[in-house]
Amino acid sequence: MKILIVSAATSWMRGGVPTETRDLVAGLDRLGHRVALACDVPLPGAEAARHFALQLPFSRVSADQLRRAIEAFEPDFVHVLCSGAKGLVAFLPVLRSTRWALTVHSLPPAEQKLRLLHDKEGLHYFTRAIRFLPNSLGWRWLFRWGRIPQVIVHSRFVHGMVARFGLPEERITIVPLPFHAKNDATPRGRRSTTSSANGPRLVTVGGIAHTKGQHDVIKALPMLLPRFPGVSYQVIGEIRDPAYVAWLERLARELGVANHVSITPDLPDDDKVEALMTADLYIQPSHEEGFCLAYAEAAAVVDRLVGADAGAIAAMSLDDPGARVVPPRSPEAIARAVIDLLDSPLPEGHMATRVARLSERFSYDGYLRSHETLYSN
Repeated sequence: MKILIVSAATSWMRGGVPTETRDLVAGLDRLGHRVALACDVPLPGAEAARHFALQLPFSRVSADQLRRAIEAFEPDFVHVLCSGAKGLVAFLPVLRSTRWALTVHSLPPAEQKLRLLHDKEGLHYFTRAIRFLPNSLGWRWLFRWGRIPQVIVHSRFVHGMVARFGLPEERITIVPLPFHAKNDATPRGRRSTTSSANGPRLVTVGGIAHTKGQHDVIKALPMLLPRFPGVSYQVIGEIRDPAYVAWLERLARELGVANHVSITPDLPDDDKVEALMTADLYIQPSHEEGFCLAYAEAAAVVDRLVGADAGAIAAMSLDDPGARVVPPRSPEAIARAVIDLLDSPLPEGHMATRVARLSERFSYDGYLRSHETLYSN
């Protein structure tokens, strides 16, 4: 088959949609399909796909570019992997005569940035809901209008969102993102959390923004210090809201834990891998997630995990003695989970068992076959 993938995510973005795009392009190519990718600039790691340029953000100009891409490539199926409501409205006339589906990673106001009121949680999210109400209404109108033939989501969390917005459940397909085992699933340089003079190292990876909840871990640190005086917390990720980063730094100073917190944006991949391999515990404190690739990547190398109940984090943590799932927005629950995990011995062969379990439940082949089936039906 000839598959055209369309994405509104810039190829300069780290993680998230570009990571999934690479996986999908490489897998479809391996299965013998011809693949094209319509996005802003060629995506490194997706060279197997023929590239068609699309102007971002999506507009009528982008719609004309997509029309020309379809005419040139003549796809059997168009997969809109990422788009906002406004861009999708512009694309609908172009897609009318072709078979297509849409992947929804999240819906507004979820995972949208509001660059103020970081110190007032309830007011922050209330104001954000008002700010993004037009976007939310736009999606509800699209789903209820009946012009979207099929939606792919990566977790039951997002399935529920889409259904509440009005799309019939028979048009929603859950396709979990794949788990990739590392060649060496045994963490290197692991220190004993009970004997290390420096205390346990906690790490979070993800875009640095309010919805990712890094502030909840900083708020949990004063509760951890009596038990682990040398505890450290490293925040790794792309800065998506400079105001939030400034508030995190101010919050750490106000709570007296600034010496225990390091914020390391845009860390090179080798350094990020090293941070994970030497972490004593990984925390994903996200308030909202569509799936959470960062948690899956950490699960391959860090033996102890704490994750908020968002996206597919609970599903990935199921039956795992080295994982604890906590309610979002709860520093107290994070502190209890960290103490519990660091004080609990793990069974022998824990990492090998986890990798085997996740490789089966979130298999790459299953991910690809699910898409292949949807394209063929």
